[in-house]
Amino acid sequence: MSELLTIHRSLAYLVFLVALANVVLVLTKARSDARIASVLHWSHTIGLLWAGRVTMVLGLGLWHTTGWSVGTWWIWVSLLAWGPVEALGKRKVRAETDMVRDGGRGSGGMVVGVVVQLICVIAIFGLMSAAPGS
Repeated sequence: MSELLTIHRSLAYLVFLVALANVVLVLTKARSDARIASVLHWSHTIGLLWAGRVTMVLGLGLWHTTGWSVGTWWIWVSLLAWGPVEALGKRKVRAETDMVRDGGRGSGGMVVGVVVQLICVIAIFGLMSAAPGS
C-alpha cells in the first residue's frame, strides 16, 4: 500500500506543477504563439488531464485499501472538484489552444480555464493533504 500512496502523491505533485506551468504559459505567449500553444496543448492533455485521471484512479484504489468509509465527505468533494478541471479542459483550454494552433488568437477564456483548473487542483491537493478525520 505504501508504494501506491507514493505513486499517488508523486502524480499529484506532477499535476500541480503542470497546472502551475500551464498558467505561466498562458500568461506569457500561449495565447498568440502557435508553438507555445502546441506545448500547452500537450502538457495540458498528458501532464494535467491524463496524469490527473490516473491519480484519481489510484486514489480510489487507496480509498478501497485503507478502509475509509463510503461517506468520507472530503474524498467525495475531491472527486467532484475534478469535474470542473475536465469541463474547462475541453471547453476553454483545448478549444482555445486549437484556435491558436490554427492561426487565430486566444481569448481570456484560456486564462480563466487554466486559472480555475489550478484553483481546483490546489483545493483537491489541500483536502487530500489535510485528510480531515484521520
